[in-house]
Amino acid sequence: MIIRPRPRAWELLGIFRLSIVPKILPQILMIAVFSLLIAGLGYRFPVLLRTLNVAPFTLLGIALSIFLGFRNNISYDRWWEARRQLGALIGDIRSLARLLMTLPGGDRARRERMVRKLIAYVYALMAHLRSQSIPAQVNFYDPASEQINRTSNVPDALLRQVSSELTAMLQSAEIGELLFAHLDERLVAVSAIQAACERIKVTPTPFTYTLLLHRTAYAFCFMLPFGLVGTLGFATPIFCAVVAYAFFGLDELASELEEPFGEWLNSLPLSAMARTVEISLLETLGEVNVPEPLAPQASVLT
Repeated sequence: MIIRPRPRAWELLGIFRLSIVPKILPQILMIAVFSLLIAGLGYRFPVLLRTLNVAPFTLLGIALSIFLGFRNNISYDRWWEARRQLGALIGDIRSLARLLMTLPGGDRARRERMVRKLIAYVYALMAHLRSQSIPAQVNFYDPASEQINRTSNVPDALLRQVSSELTAMLQSAEIGELLFAHLDERLVAVSAIQAACERIKVTPTPFTYTLLLHRTAYAFCFMLPFGLVGTLGFATPIFCAVVAYAFFGLDELASELEEPFGEWLNSLPLSAMARTVEISLLETLGEVNVPEPLAPQASVLT
């Protein structure tokens, strides 16, 4: 996620690395060069392109704008839903840890072990959503997790272990049935959030819709010079490059937002969220030496 102050007006043209331009620069240059060739053709053979005008492209541009707007709305909804789910996860994990550590009496060592297992769960879930290998923090906070690292869903296995600890607390009369039901409800909420995040991860925007949008955008940008060259002449490449920047830029941005758990510049900062949970739960345990929150590196928070 990009974390930086809002740019001033004179800074807009100088922001390159954090913009979408590096990814779509080949398309922009391709359209500009093609437009330059058409402009040269129009200058050399003006009769060929004199009868064409921009009017027919207006309707196609409106349709394409509607397609792009609809796809961007879908992608942003996926990104925002993922952010809401992870925000709810942080809240539920904190509530569960707080309830465990404020119980009077009982086996405090068991409850501390459960809280540390929850920290391991969050790190395992973030790695699971990014399709990464299990991070070292999982084994650090739950050394017994080495035996489940080979399972297909490590975070779900960690939740089952926490649930088993809760059942053992109920059987030993450390907690009553009412409190057990309340704690189990928090675990069910965490499990539901994980399922929602997995649904977002494995359900992309329909490929056919994306393909239609890509084909229409390319067709429009390649046909546009024919309608503009009779009016703009050798200024056609500039205008076509700006149009390509808008259309291809919105399309690429939608592709990044479509994968909120990825490692793009605009993806969610999963590592920073996991560190936030780690700090909160360690403070709940009464730890003094807790890690610092992750800070943006070169204006990017991961």
